[in-house]
Amino acid sequence: MTADQTNTTPNTIPTCVNHPEVETRLTCSSCGTPICPRCMVTTAVGQKCRSCARQSRHAKGTPEPALLARAFGAGVAVAVVGGAVLLFTPFLGLLLAAGLGLLVAAATRWAAHRRVHTQLGVVAAAAAVLGLAGVALVLGANVLHPRLLLAYLIAGGIAFARGSGVW
Repeated sequence: MTADQTNTTPNTIPTCVNHPEVETRLTCSSCGTPICPRCMVTTAVGQKCRSCARQSRHAKGTPEPALLARAFGAGVAVAVVGGAVLLFTPFLGLLLAAGLGLLVAAATRWAAHRRVHTQLGVVAAAAAVLGLAGVALVLGANVLHPRLLLAYLIAGGIAFARGSGVW
């Protein structure tokens, strides 16, 4: 606050911190700084100035690396089990790949405390593809077989859509 704003008399209306020519009775709900309607940012807890409205990474919902790693581990574990079922079942491959994508996304969301985020979608898709490819590699299957490539696409796409909250 400037000196002229702190020494206001009862009949004087404070001016905006960023626009000294604009009189305002609106104040930031966090710090109490006078702000005009052009400077205010509407939040869930009231109007705030721009500096108070800035949120941290955690408040915006960006998952921490430890949470992403835990979600990836849970997704890979489910993808390995589902990949073995998919490889040993020669029929219903596309439906099983779709189910694998749904299960991997559910596991990653569970491990991430039911959160959805674009990064969690990428983690879910990577877990589905890497888990399925890892099982195929261990079992001696051709990792680049067209059937498996289509399964990667379906499982990874569905896992991404569910993990990121798009679907």
